[in-house]
Amino acid sequence: MVLHSSWDAFERAATEIFAGAPDRARYTLKYRNCDAALVLKVTDDATCIQLRTGKLDDIRRIARLHQALARGASDRAAVIKNLLPIFPKRETADAPITKAKSGSGVAKKQQRQPGQ
Repeated sequence: MVLHSSWDAFERAATEIFAGAPDRARYTLKYRNCDAALVLKVTDDATCIQLRTGKLDDIRRIARLHQALARGASDRAAVIKNLLPIFPKRETADAPITKAKSGSGVAKKQQRQPGQ
């Protein structure tokens, strides 16, 4: 795990991770109250980078990075929606659906009891 001290190096490395493996890359954002620090971690299971900051400027930059990554994820979702469906529609007509016979269950048991 690499702990970056500058925002520019972290942002460059994070975008490289997301560009290299967009389907496996993920990030977490955690606030440590005892340190009053915000911790951002980006990983793709092969590489892991981390940034710890308490500066307001870096928090604003994190928000912009989050928006860019979310925009990239929504673009991937649009591509996935355009793929062929997993279960293609059948070309032949299905057999007609028949209803189950009534008179089963409790009503049928009550009819069988003698004396009522």
